Amino acid sequence: MKYILAVDIGTTSAKALVVSQKGEVLANAQEFYTTQRPIPDYAEQDAEVIFQAVKKIIKMAADKVNGKVDAVSFSTAMHSLMGVDKNGEALTPLIIWADLRSKNEAIEIINNGGQKIYEETGTPIHSMSPLCKLRWIKKNQPQIAASAFKFIGIKEYIWGKFFHEFIIDDSIASATGLFNIATRTWSHKAVEMAGISVEQLSTPCSPLAVFENPSEDLAKELGLPASVQWVMGASDGCLANLGSGAMDEKTLSLTIGTSGAVRKAVTKNTPDAQGRSFNYLLNDKTIITGGATNNGAILVQWFAEKFLKEKVNVKTFGERASGVVPGSAGLIFLPFVLGERAPVFDPESSGVFIGVRQRHTTEHFMRAILEGVGYSLLSIAEVVEENSGSFEKVIASGGFIKSPHWVQIIADIFGKEFTVRGTEDASALGAALIGFEALKVESDFQFPNERVFNPDMILHKKYQQYFSVYKNLYPHLASDFHSLNQIANS
Repeated sequence: MKYILAVDIGTTSAKALVVSQKGEVLANAQEFYTTQRPIPDYAEQDAEVIFQAVKKIIKMAADKVNGKVDAVSFSTAMHSLMGVDKNGEALTPLIIWADLRSKNEAIEIINNGGQKIYEETGTPIHSMSPLCKLRWIKKNQPQIAASAFKFIGIKEYIWGKFFHEFIIDDSIASATGLFNIATRTWSHKAVEMAGISVEQLSTPCSPLAVFENPSEDLAKELGLPASVQWVMGASDGCLANLGSGAMDEKTLSLTIGTSGAVRKAVTKNTPDAQGRSFNYLLNDKTIITGGATNNGAILVQWFAEKFLKEKVNVKTFGERASGVVPGSAGLIFLPFVLGERAPVFDPESSGVFIGVRQRHTTEHFMRAILEGVGYSLLSIAEVVEENSGSFEKVIASGGFIKSPHWVQIIADIFGKEFTVRGTEDASALGAALIGFEALKVESDFQFPNERVFNPDMILHKKYQQYFSVYKNLYPHLASDFHSLNQIANS
C-alpha cells in the first residue's frame, strides 16, 4: 500500500491530507494565514508565512502516520505573483488573485491585442492575471521589474526553498496569462506585453514530474522518510475536478469557497469569442474550461459581520435563509461586492439589492445573497455550455456544501441534479490522485455519493423568471457603477 501526503495551498489556509491508494484519508492538518489590504484594491500575503505553514502541516500530518509517506504532492492556488532575488528572497509581497491594482493595465491589454493573447494562453485578461500584475510592476515599480531575478508564484517560492531552483508546473503556468497552452512554453507575445524577459520566469515542467528528496535533513525536519519523493502537482482549480470525479464532458464541477467557479474537463482548447472563460491545463490530455466569480462564501462573512454584527457560518446562514420563500419575495441580489471577473470583467462593478420592499426581512436579504451567487454561477455555466457543449449533472465541492439549504437552492436554480461528495477537500484529493499517477501506482479511489440533491422543477421555472431579470441588471447598471466609483474616489 502506497501513501501520498497531499498539500493544498489555498487563499486562506494550507491543508495536508495523508491518503492511501484506496482513497482513505488517514490524517489531516490545517494552518490559516491572513491577507493584508494596505490600500484599496491591494491584496497581499507574506510568502514566508505561507512557507512556514506548509512545513508545519506536512510535519503534523506525517507525524500522525508515523512518517509512513511515499510521496508529497501539491495543489496550489492560481494567479499569485512576487519578485525574488537570486537567493529566492522576496523583493515584493505575494500579490494574490484578489488584487485589483492592475485593472487599468488589463484594459490596456484588452485594447491592444488582448483577445489573441487570451486565445494563446487560455487566461482571461483580468487584474487577477500575473500578466496584468507584471505590466503594473513594469510601469509603477520599474526598478523591481529590472532587478528581479525571477517573478514567481507561491508554489515556486516554496519549491525554491525546498529544492533551490525555480520550477513551475504547466497547470499553474497556464493560469499566468504568459504561457502558450498549445506548445507548453512561455508566450513571447505575452511576456513582451508584460514588460519582462523569459529568463525572469521559472522553468516549466509536467504536473506529473517526480523529484527525489533533496536532503535527509529536510526529510527529518518534516517528519518524512529519506526515501520520500516529491510530485509537482497542479493548480487547485483543475485538481478540484479530478478530486471530485468530474472528469467527463457531461459533468460540471461547481465549487464555492471564498470565491466560486464552474469547470468542465475537455480534451481541447475552447476559447470564448469574448474572452469570458478560462482554459487551464490539468495534464497532457485534459484541459479544464470554466469561469470564476470573485464573490462566493465571502459574501456570507461580509453580510454577517457588517449587518448581523456576528459571526455566522454557512450552515447557520443557510438555515436562516431557508425560512423565506424561494426567490426572496421578489428581492434579487447582484453579488458583485468584490467586483467581477466572469462572465463580465469589471473590477468597478458593485453589489446591488433590487426589488426591496417593506415586506422584506433580514432573512430575505440572506436568501437573496445565496440565490445571487447561484445566478452568478449559472451565468458562467451558460458560457461554458456555449463553448464546450451541454452538461447533464453537477458535482459540488467547497465549503458551501456544509449548507444543504444552499446546495438545494443552487440545484433548483440550475435545474440539474447536484451530487455532494463525502469531502470538501476535492483539490487535496486531486493532488493525491495525480501523485499516484505520477508514481505509476494504481489507485482504487471510490467516490461515495454522500448526498444527491434533485432539483424542484417547479421552483426551477420560477427561478428562470428571476434569472432573466438578473441577467439584465449588469448591462443597465454598468455605467452607473463607474460613475459611483469616480464620485466616491474623487
